[in-house]
Amino acid sequence: MSWAPFLLLSPALPSELLTHILSRHTYPTTLIICSSRSEFLTVLTDDIHRKTACPENVIPSEHAEEDAHHIDEGGIHDITREQVIQHRLLSSPLYQVATSRHIRMVYIPTVTHLRAYLSVFSPDDSKVPVPPADFTSSRGHPPSIVLYGFLEMHRDTSEWSAQGLGNSTSALVELGHRLSWQTSIVEPRKHGSPQAFEGMLTEVVPFLSGGGRRPGPDPEEGGWTGRTVEVGRIMKRWFRFQRGEWDIDSNEDTGEPLGIKDDLDQ
Repeated sequence: MSWAPFLLLSPALPSELLTHILSRHTYPTTLIICSSRSEFLTVLTDDIHRKTACPENVIPSEHAEEDAHHIDEGGIHDITREQVIQHRLLSSPLYQVATSRHIRMVYIPTVTHLRAYLSVFSPDDSKVPVPPADFTSSRGHPPSIVLYGFLEMHRDTSEWSAQGLGNSTSALVELGHRLSWQTSIVEPRKHGSPQAFEGMLTEVVPFLSGGGRRPGPDPEEGGWTGRTVEVGRIMKRWFRFQRGEWDIDSNEDTGEPLGIKDDLDQ
């Protein structure tokens, strides 16, 4: 099997990420949530609560009631019954329900734990059951390893630097090559932040780990001491940048891989 591209996708809401995983990725795909389980569920619950007010996310209650009991394995069972009834994500077709049972989901809250996990990762260690031989769930998509919140995990730590990001990314890329799996990074997006992708790519970090900020009127405005580099420049060494399917609309062709300058100049 030839390895698929390494992709840095545009930020997504938790519900958008799960919808993407269920529709495109299958066994032995692994989803790594770069936070604690409780933190992720809190954000996911808030996301779904906000979306229930949107008509396009409302689903017929009779279908939701029938399918609600299938959502326990993905860590989504803590959401209230009212939200289960209303949100489309939690009333999946039977095909997606079957697919979800064969997707590995892991919670890793720190950079140190992530690097250790990537260095010893093996699909053979998974307790997720192998699908039946006649379960044709691939739809032509390769196995994948998807990290949600990879960059955010490094933020506000001593590893928020070109050196720290490079060390973690090289471990991830080595794993992707070793497995010949598609390797993707998706960062969390907040409601009402349409330009999150551009802002993420142009954010600057110091070259070396442990760099400090110069004092300023606002902590966010104080610059870094020493040389700095944009996050996009660091990640471009390994990854292609692409807007996710959740960002695609009829007015723009966002499904193609994008370079930093090409993406920001649009």
